[in-house]
Amino acid sequence: MFARFKNRLLLQWLANRIPGQRRHQLSIQSVFILPTLFGFSFMILCVCLFILGTNYQNNLLLLLTYFFVALGLINLFASYRNFARIRLQAKGIHPVFAGDNATFQMQLVHTTDAHPHGELKVHWWGHATGIVVDLDDTAGVISLPRFTYRRGVFSLPRVTFSSMYPLGLFKCWTHLDFTQPLTVYPKQQTCQVRLHSVNDASGEVTSHAPGHDDFQGLRAYSEGEPLNRIAWKTVARGLPPAVKVFSEQSGQAGYLLIDPNSGELEHQISRAAFQAVALCRQNLSYGLKIGSTVISQGSGLEHRNRCLAAMASIPATEAANDQ
Repeated sequence: MFARFKNRLLLQWLANRIPGQRRHQLSIQSVFILPTLFGFSFMILCVCLFILGTNYQNNLLLLLTYFFVALGLINLFASYRNFARIRLQAKGIHPVFAGDNATFQMQLVHTTDAHPHGELKVHWWGHATGIVVDLDDTAGVISLPRFTYRRGVFSLPRVTFSSMYPLGLFKCWTHLDFTQPLTVYPKQQTCQVRLHSVNDASGEVTSHAPGHDDFQGLRAYSEGEPLNRIAWKTVARGLPPAVKVFSEQSGQAGYLLIDPNSGELEHQISRAAFQAVALCRQNLSYGLKIGSTVISQGSGLEHRNRCLAAMASIPATEAANDQ
C-alpha cells in the first residue's frame, strides 16, 4: 500500500515537471543524473588518494587525484550533454487483440552535428526489463513491445530512458509521457457466425447465418470481390466475369448483438469479435448493436476496426478486472 501511494505521488510530481506530449526535447528540466556504483567507487578512490597524498605530502598522488577529479567532472558534463541531445517523437501504437504484443514506436529526431552516442536503455515505467538501443547504429526508430492481457482503451504509462555514456561513472535518465492511447480488441472466441435481424416496430429479434440468402441475379465483377461469389460458368463460356448477387432475408440488416447487462458479457464480446473478423474476411455486410448503441451496417477493414473498438470500450465487469 505504501509503495502504491509513493508511486502515485511520484507520478503526480512527474506530471508537473515533465508534462505529457507527443514530442520531447530533453533538457535540464527533464534529465536526472546521479553517480553509478562504479562512479561512487571512483569518488571514494579520489578521496583516499587525496588523504594519502596530503598525509605523506606526495605531490604525485595529489596530481593523480586532481587528474581523476577533473576526469570525473568532464564525464559529468559529457554525460548530460550527450543525453540532452536526444529528441523523441511518438509514431503511435496500433490496436491489437488481447493476449498479443503491441508495439509502441518512437522516432529519434536529431541533426548530424548533435547526434547522441552510446547505448540507450528503454523500458516501461515500473518495469525492470526493456530493450537496449545503440544510438550510433539505430535507424532512428525505437520499437518498444507491450504485452496485453485484457480488452479496453488504456493510456500508455511513462517510458524510462537511461544512459551511462561515456565512461559509466554517471547515469542519466528520464521518464517521458507520450500521451498515447492503446486500444486492445477483445480476445476472440470461436463460434458459429450468426447475424440478428431487428424489427424496429415490434422489437422482435430473429437470427440467421450469413451467406445463405436467396439468389437474386448477376452483376459485373469488380476487382477485390470474393472469388467464391464469381459465377464461374459464365467465365467458362467466354463471357466477362460476373458476380452472384444474393438478397438479404426480409430486406433487414444483420447485426451482432451484445447485451451490456448480461452475466456472460465477456463471452458475448469475445464471440462477437470472432464473428466480426470472420464477416470481414468474407467481405459480408453487418452491423453492431450494444444495448441502445447501434453501429450501422457496413463492411471492410475500417468498419471491422470501428466495431472492435466499440467492443473494447464497453465497461468491463468486476470479474474481468480481477483477471
